[in-house]
This record gives sequence, C-alpha cells and structure tokens, in this order.
Amino acid sequence: MADPASSKKKFYSIEFLCEGDIESFPYKDKFEKMARKLLAEEGKERSVNIVLCTDEFVRNMNRDYRGLDKVTDVLSFEWHDDGFPGAEEMLGEIYIARDQVKRQAPEYGNTFYAEMKRVIVHGLLHLSGYDHIKAADRKVMRKRECEFLGLDPYKEGA
Repeated sequence: MADPASSKKKFYSIEFLCEGDIESFPYKDKFEKMARKLLAEEGKERSVNIVLCTDEFVRNMNRDYRGLDKVTDVLSFEWHDDGFPGAEEMLGEIYIARDQVKRQAPEYGNTFYAEMKRVIVHGLLHLSGYDHIKAADRKVMRKRECEFLGLDPYKEGA
C-alpha cells in the first residue's frame, strides 16, 4: 500500500516582502491565495518572493539587469539551481514598483488593488515561462493573463 504522506504536495512559500521605507504589503492574504491558484494551474508550485519596492529600487534593477534606465511596474527573475542549498525549491522573485502601479492603475481602468493583482499575475506568468517580447508570445501571455483575471485590462481582446 502506498504511503499517504508521499502523495501530499510539497510545501512551498509565497513571501511578501517590502523594500526601503515601505512598511507593509497590502492585501497579501488575498494575493497569496491568488498566487497559489495560478501557480497550481501552471504546474509551478514552488516558492516565490514578491517584493514591494520604491520606484528608484526598481529603476536601478531595470537598468542593472535589463539595460533600461527607467522605472517599470514589475520585474520577474527566475531562479536557477546553481548548486546552492534550497535553490531547487525556489521559482523566482517578483519586484513591484508601488508608486508606478498607483500611477498607472487609471490607465488600465483599475483600482490600486486591481492593478497590484494584475502585475502580480503578470510577474507569476513570467516565472511560469511566458514572455511578451515577440507579438505572438505577447498574444499568448495576455490571453492567459485575461483568462486568469476574468477581464481584459489591455482592451484589445487579448
């Protein structure tokens, strides 16, 4: 008879962290449930850090890692098992520029909460292997984003 404990899913964490003078991560209980649901649907149930940051922090990361000296709403970094303990358990990290998200929410017809939800989903999809550099890939990623969110923030029919 199979050991019932062996069929249980491995525990993984979703950590909500804050950078700089940001004291708390809003709505983290709701976002954790949402993130776990998306990761399960994508078959990517591994640990993720989601970090709420200042615009300056994200701008510096965007410049240093992508060569783009400007603030962006969300950056995702996949972790790779480089032989250090625990790396195989970690899917990646997502960095969110809080004030950029606040500024752009009206552009997408969103509240701050809805825009945070959108960028977290966007970041998790990147960690799940989606991309939007090429038009065909962008269409696939946006379609999945819209399906999961239950709306089309891009107003383009995905």
